[in-house]
Amino acid sequence: MGKDQEDKQQIGLTAKGDEAIQVLVADRRFANQTDAYRFAISYAVAAGLHPADAPQGGYNTKFNALGTLESGSSVRDLIDILGIGETHRPFATAEKLAELGVREIARRLEGNESLADIMTDASG
Repeated sequence: MGKDQEDKQQIGLTAKGDEAIQVLVADRRFANQTDAYRFAISYAVAAGLHPADAPQGGYNTKFNALGTLESGSSVRDLIDILGIGETHRPFATAEKLAELGVREIARRLEGNESLADIMTDASG
């Protein structure tokens, strides 16, 4: 069985994660939920959040992994190169990272931190 057949093809968020992503796109902080979702994955990686800490179930589909989340292989490559989570299931891992990321970013935004400060933290 090939990598793509073992991995998730549809990815999403839990109900709590969906509430959090609404905070991220509020006030046009991100152009759309897809951009916020991608940033949340990057943020989770930079912050050292671990996919095993994400909920194990209850995810509702939001995006196609291929085509919507990515058209190339950047997410898959990032997870594989860094050895994060289930490297043989990079989209399943990305989904968990996004869940953790959106929740943490929303918590920080609701605590009156600026998105610029959060992005700065994520970059270095």
